[in-house]
Amino acid sequence: MTDSTIYTFDWQLREHAGVVGLLVRERFQSGVWRMIRWLVVVILALATIATLASLLLHDYSSAARLGPLVVLVGGATFWFEQWTGLIRAWQVQRMDPAVRHPISHALEESGLHIITRAAETRLDWGGLHRVRETPGFFMFYYSERIAYYLPKRVVGTEAEVANLRTLIRGWLPPDVPFQEG
Repeated sequence: MTDSTIYTFDWQLREHAGVVGLLVRERFQSGVWRMIRWLVVVILALATIATLASLLLHDYSSAARLGPLVVLVGGATFWFEQWTGLIRAWQVQRMDPAVRHPISHALEESGLHIITRAAETRLDWGGLHRVRETPGFFMFYYSERIAYYLPKRVVGTEAEVANLRTLIRGWLPPDVPFQEG
């Protein structure tokens, strides 16, 4: 039997939204999704240039039709991660009664044990894809893009966070990366 460190916390909508936003941002940083993101940026830039050219050429009707569309699509693109995170967190809040009750994460030498009112999940350290530390969370990825998160607010002081970081790094096998940032 190994010692475990247990952290219990209440689920928070904004916190969950922030994690989802981070996962969405990660998704758009590689592969075909990165190309799609840049394609949208290029199209927005060209549409902005076309709108400005219409204004300079005194073609106000074209600018009036294209300008609001550029602003709307540009705004949606800029706020996509935040909106996606808030919408997904709102859905979880509505549909998952377990988030109305405390969530516990037990970190031990064998892995991560997540306990909610409705379910228990055990993740072995060797079965993780990676662990990432962000300014607000420890994130435990069990696939390339899906993660459980432990808010640092429940860990305690910076010294306690540093101690947990050291424990996690010590428990991870060499083939499971620990990323900061």
